[in-house]
Amino acid sequence: MKKDKNKIKFKGQKEVNKYIPSIAIKKIPPERALAILKKAGCNIDEEQSEEVMEFLYIIVKLTLKEFFTSD
Repeated sequence: MKKDKNKIKFKGQKEVNKYIPSIAIKKIPPERALAILKKAGCNIDEEQSEEVMEFLYIIVKLTLKEFFTSD
């Protein structure tokens, strides 16, 4: 049974989201992400690979904001 990711939110989620910029980035398909992670030696399932990729997308957005905006 898959968990509904939208239902699982921690306290203060809105406060965290305000720090994540709304930069549009091209995302790779979950199947490809899983294949890449398995090739790199990560023994994870598809749901875990999606969570890893969401984390990586956040890191990419924060990095892009840091280096390419004049805040």
